[in-house]
Amino acid sequence: MFRVFPKTATESLRRLVLASIAGVVLCGAGSASAQDHTIIALSHSDFTAYELDPATGRIVNQFTAENQPHEAVVTPDGRTIFVAIPRDPPYVVILDAATFEEKGRIESEHFHRPPEARQLGPEVVTNQSALPHGVALNRAGTKLYVGVEWSEVPGLVVYDVSRGEVSGKIDLLLEGGHFLAIDPRTDKLYYPHRDDDRVVVIDTSTDEIVKIIDVPGGPVGVDFTPDGEAWVHSDYDGTVTVIDTSTDEVLETIDTGGRGAGRISISPDGRFAASTRNDTENVALIDVEKREVTGHVTLGPGPGFPLFSPDGSKLYVMNSGGADVAVIDVGAGGAGVVAARHPVGVNPFGGTLRHVPSR
Repeated sequence: MFRVFPKTATESLRRLVLASIAGVVLCGAGSASAQDHTIIALSHSDFTAYELDPATGRIVNQFTAENQPHEAVVTPDGRTIFVAIPRDPPYVVILDAATFEEKGRIESEHFHRPPEARQLGPEVVTNQSALPHGVALNRAGTKLYVGVEWSEVPGLVVYDVSRGEVSGKIDLLLEGGHFLAIDPRTDKLYYPHRDDDRVVVIDTSTDEIVKIIDVPGGPVGVDFTPDGEAWVHSDYDGTVTVIDTSTDEVLETIDTGGRGAGRISISPDGRFAASTRNDTENVALIDVEKREVTGHVTLGPGPGFPLFSPDGSKLYVMNSGGADVAVIDVGAGGAGVVAARHPVGVNPFGGTLRHVPSR
């Protein structure tokens, strides 16, 4: 409630009251803005998925799994999160997005394989996981696709969300399928395979392969423009390949000037793309229309998933080496300036955005 002060109130008191009122208004605006969306940051070494308010850097929720969370996807209504846990034991955890409490798990025989020796860093380990890693939801949120790149026959496990059960597996045979995404315009799934230099395109209405596209340089990340292009990030040669989603033909290959593993994101307005690079420790911002790099932002060791804010003005980057999320002001020309760094977990690499449902 506002109070009316008599005319005899001092000027200093009047200014104090006005400043206090302004502060309340600004705080209210900030809170509303913070509630539009949050960041889901997946930290490997502490096995934890965090929900972060990008406006304040406050950790809103967190969930600790039995092993490393690698990738996540949120249902269109913003109420459920699927998080892939690739190893020991392999499963996909289903979280209530409002509370971050586990409300189910996807477990399948397709997530397992006969024992095999694999080199993981400096160690050789006996692996029995098919590595359920990449996850994507179709446009309606009724089908979840889970990549199993270490299966005896690599491919995609299909989970019926409404029935709560695995409905089948799509065998693809190709190697290195790490990340996948579904074009919201066409509902086609794009699954890059970095060890085979190809991208598999699948019609999610029929689960049939539409096309297999040759993409050089170890393709691993993909995102989509609003007007019908798929942009594919390649790990090994520093390029981004542009694909026409109506024909699934390659239109152009762009050299980002960066080197190393990472991921890609397209701003919702289709103006800019962001491609992170581990070796050069930076993110390249690209003008989508001009196909030109507009700036490189240095972030230090381990830049991972880039995520644009819904209005495209901010870019959030997971940084496994810095144990934080960098907030970058994109700017009108796409030069990019780091505005904040929010500590989160131990080594966040994967992540996604959650659009918070209105009450």
